[in-house]
Amino acid sequence: MGRLQMTTDANQTEFRLRGHRVPAIEKMDIDYIAGRICKILKANKSSFSPSKIGLFINSLEENGIHVDPVDDDEWIDAARATVDPSTGFIYMPNWLYNNLNRSEPEALRIFLHELGHIFLCHRPLLHFSDKNAVEIEDSEWQADTFADSIINQLGLPKQGRQLEFKHF
Repeated sequence: MGRLQMTTDANQTEFRLRGHRVPAIEKMDIDYIAGRICKILKANKSSFSPSKIGLFINSLEENGIHVDPVDDDEWIDAARATVDPSTGFIYMPNWLYNNLNRSEPEALRIFLHELGHIFLCHRPLLHFSDKNAVEIEDSEWQADTFADSIINQLGLPKQGRQLEFKHF
């Protein structure tokens, strides 16, 4: 995997944060953190299979990370899931929790994204700077990168597979 492209003053002004501004973490460092987390939690591809994902979620809860499904009728549809990194709680609607337990790729990626916020220690910062934010300071970019890194390292199925045509 290549290193991140150096940011110039010209493209710094074009970047808009999708999340909170957090301390910068390079992709290479996020990949390392994701790999270490998998080793510490003994997570592998089968940990995310329908028959074992419940055990993985239970092991997270034993380590202070809790998944709290919310009734679909009570879920405010502003986000597909949300997290409070300071308490270790991940909140998601029941439909997403059910999809996660079926190991559906989109649900796995959303779940791993929320875990990324926790493991990357995201906290909103009041950050005053003369410089515009860059991508590696965006909490949403970092969480996406964390999720994608685990998906790639463990060989988990990716969402949005392309159509496969059979040859006749």
